Amino acid sequence: MIFYMKTYIFIILGIILIIVLLYIFISMYLTKFLSYPKKHDNQWALNFDIEKGLIPKDMSYLKRQEIKIVARDGQIIEGDFSPHENQKGIIILAHGYTWTREGCLKYAQFLYKHGYSIFLFDERSHGKSKYEYTTMGYLESKDICDIVAYLRKVYGEEVVIGLHGESMGAASVMMALGQNINVQFAIEDCGYASLKELIKYKLKCMHLPVIFCYGSNFFLKRFEKYHLEDVNPADEASKSNIPLLIIHGNEDDFVPFKDSKVIYEKNKNHATLYVANGAKHAQSYEVDPLQYEKVVIDFINKAINKE
Repeated sequence: MIFYMKTYIFIILGIILIIVLLYIFISMYLTKFLSYPKKHDNQWALNFDIEKGLIPKDMSYLKRQEIKIVARDGQIIEGDFSPHENQKGIIILAHGYTWTREGCLKYAQFLYKHGYSIFLFDERSHGKSKYEYTTMGYLESKDICDIVAYLRKVYGEEVVIGLHGESMGAASVMMALGQNINVQFAIEDCGYASLKELIKYKLKCMHLPVIFCYGSNFFLKRFEKYHLEDVNPADEASKSNIPLLIIHGNEDDFVPFKDSKVIYEKNKNHATLYVANGAKHAQSYEVDPLQYEKVVIDFINKAINKE
C-alpha cells in the first residue's frame, strides 16, 4: 500500500514538474519572441518594397545623410537625414517589428514631395542597430525623444517636427507622446493600444492560456528591465494634446482593428481616425496610396495651421 502511495506521489510530482517546466519554456519563448526579432537587413527590406512596386528603384533624390545620435543610455541611434531645400518641417519615421528604416521609404517619398525633410532610423535590435534586444516601444520611444532633442538643437525650437510610426513604430510614437515631447503632430499606423492586451490576443489565437503573460513579465523585468504593462501606447498618448492621426486597416488580424477604436476613444479630444477598408496589417498605404497620402497631408496641414 505504501509503495503504491509513493508511486502515486512521484507521478503527481512528475506531472507538476513537467507543467512547471513547460510553463517556464513557453514563457521564455514568448519573451524571446518579443525581445529578439527575426532580423531583416536594410537591403532586403529595400528590395521588398521595390519588388512590390511601393517605391522606385532610384530614390537618390532624397540625398540621405548618415547620422548617428547618442541616446540617453549611451546607445547609438543609427539613422539618416534627407534635408529638403524648401523645408516646411521635419518628419521622423519609425518602422515596424522585424523591419528596418528602409520600410518607411514608401511614406518618405510623398512626405518629401510635399516639402518635408525626413529622418529615418533603425529601432533597437533592427537593421544596423547594435542594441541586443528590442523593447516593443519602451526604450524606442525614449530614442524618438532623443532624436527630437537632437533636431531641435541643430535646427532650432521653431522648426516644425512631426512623427510617423508603423506598427511597433506606431507604439513607439504614441509612447513618446506621454513624455512631454516637443512635436507638432503624430501619425500612428496600425499600432497596438496595449502590449499586454496584444500578447493576450496572440496567446488566444494560439489556443494558449493568458497565464503565460505572467511568466513572460517576470523574464522581461529580469532581463530587459520593463514589464508588459509599461508599454501602454493608448494611455501614454492620452497624456498629450498633440494632434494624433490614427490609421488602421479594417482587415488587420495581427494588431486587431479594435485597437484603433481603443486608441481613438482614449484620445478623441485630439485624434482623427482613418479606416483603410480592405487593408491588412501595415498595408493601408499599399491598398490605396493616393487616399493615404491625401489623408496624411490634410491632417498635417490642419495640425500645423491649427485649424
